[in-house]
Amino acid sequence: MDQSAYTFDLVRIFWGDQPPLFLLEILLRTVVLFIYMIFLMRLMGQRGVGQMSLFEFALIIALGSAAGDPTFQKDIPLLHGMFVIFLIVMMHKLITTVNQRWGRSQKATEGHAVCLVRDGEVNIEGVRKSLLAPDELLLELRKSGARYLEEIERAYFETDGSVCVYKKQEMGVGKESLLPEDQSGEKGLAKRLERAIRSG
Repeated sequence: MDQSAYTFDLVRIFWGDQPPLFLLEILLRTVVLFIYMIFLMRLMGQRGVGQMSLFEFALIIALGSAAGDPTFQKDIPLLHGMFVIFLIVMMHKLITTVNQRWGRSQKATEGHAVCLVRDGEVNIEGVRKSLLAPDELLLELRKSGARYLEEIERAYFETDGSVCVYKKQEMGVGKESLLPEDQSGEKGLAKRLERAIRSG
């Protein structure tokens, strides 16, 4: 880049080199692509706009990228952007169909649930795979209404990033408290979990 030819032009930075009428073109492009994406998202089904797996999250990022450029890049025809969006959605439909028929394919694209707690004990290997911090794990367990770790029969880190907790029907008095006020100091469950994960 020729340094001598560069000028710090605020008008160019904020307004650009296009005539004011180009804003109307941006409006038209944005409205068309937005309505088009709404239509295609309907084809994806309800889960596509609800809780998302990693695969679906990547899909949304790809759709956003494909829809972004044609809205304000005058050199990119709307038809090109619409075709890319169409291809992405069709790929999603194809992979979803394959996943419904072959379980291995689904595990490859969406992952699988990871056990975090088993019979009142934290599964350190599962926590490590989930990449949850100890405080995050305890927060999710408390959201289930559990007061003690021993109350929990199973807890799973689901493919959509949520934690599903199954509590025991009957239990005695627990010892491993999940309450935040009991986590201060080195003897707190969060600290001990953190040390166990690091040492593993």
